[in-house]
Amino acid sequence: MITLILLSIKKYVLKLFQLKIFINLIKDLKNIVFVLLGISIPISIAATNVLLALFLIFWIIEGGFKKKLIIFKSSKWLWAISSLCLMFCIGFLYGEAHEDASYVLQRIFLLMFFIVFISSDFQKRTFKIAISMFLATNFISACLAIAINNEFISPLHHYISLINEESALSAFLKYNYHNILLSFSSLLSLALFSRSNSNKKVIYLVLILIYSLSIFSEAGRAGQLTFNLFFLVYFIYFLRIKILYSISILLFLITINYSSYNTSHVFKHRVDTLQHIVKNNGEKKNSKNSEKDIRYLFLNEGIKLIAEKPIFGYGTGSFSSVFAKNTNSNYNFIKHKTPHNNFLYILFEIGLFGLLIFLSIFYFQIKSLLVSKNINFHLIILPLFYLFLMLFDSYLFIYTITVFYIFMFTIYYKVKDLEEIVN
Repeated sequence: MITLILLSIKKYVLKLFQLKIFINLIKDLKNIVFVLLGISIPISIAATNVLLALFLIFWIIEGGFKKKLIIFKSSKWLWAISSLCLMFCIGFLYGEAHEDASYVLQRIFLLMFFIVFISSDFQKRTFKIAISMFLATNFISACLAIAINNEFISPLHHYISLINEESALSAFLKYNYHNILLSFSSLLSLALFSRSNSNKKVIYLVLILIYSLSIFSEAGRAGQLTFNLFFLVYFIYFLRIKILYSISILLFLITINYSSYNTSHVFKHRVDTLQHIVKNNGEKKNSKNSEKDIRYLFLNEGIKLIAEKPIFGYGTGSFSSVFAKNTNSNYNFIKHKTPHNNFLYILFEIGLFGLLIFLSIFYFQIKSLLVSKNINFHLIILPLFYLFLMLFDSYLFIYTITVFYIFMFTIYYKVKDLEEIVN
């Protein structure tokens, strides 16, 4: 009898041991997948899709949902994200036009991956490797883009058929995603440089130089604007604590903008065009028709339409059809499903109530990062960067940029101090 009991206990212990090994394996695989996302986000939407699916599968197999539920309950910004998703679902129930509803819901529910990542456990070294891979991949992408734009090599789709022709001049991704990732990589490199105690910290300055050469020699105003604005923010930040850093940043900004304007016809064209639009009430430069600049048109006409239904908006997926019906614009609304401004878009479709929920996500996220007087500034640059970015396009609904934000915010939220990554 005693022997049977001992054998039963032995079998139970072995099963527990095997289960523990299995769970540890799943956790290791999750860490590996997270690191690989640092490589895939700047180069491949397809690979990123596969990695996200794998991470979700491992997250489900891992179990521990009681603990994960507690983490969810304690995060107000996760509640806000869930509420925003719910609002877009409710928005499907009212209004007369929902042609783009599936487009919207597919993208908005991508935000639920915040829950998957935030409720997961990671090793500290995972974040260090993931950021290194992210910066290194963007460095390679920038180098290739510079080589392509200077005609040292042909666009990559000539060599690799899997690469889309849309990214012909920006290595792997479309130019307007490519230069946003490079812009943030520059800011991240500056933050890591300022927090590093290593003798090799000069590498971060080399990265910034290469990133900026790519950003300012190619198209993509959003990346150029965010680069300039947030480097100016760093200039002000360092004025009181590291005056040499501050002066160096200002001189670098002046140099890179002046030299780019005088040497890059692409950058010069972008600057001149933007100046013309602002000075001429939205009129496009060298246009053969009287159509206003698309962002100017969306803003002016969109505000008029929003004023008619300000509280709950026109319903999910309604923007393109309602806008086309109520304006005389000749723009292709099959292509332009949003007004190139996330705040305007949310106001239009789910109203003021939805916008307040949307803004509360970032309010609570920023608040969750404000935990130490020494390192708050570098961390909150990320949500501020994303908020500013959404003034220029509906980046909440752009897959690559949304995944990038989820990936990077997970690191910032979990680490709490960039010094832990860099040293």
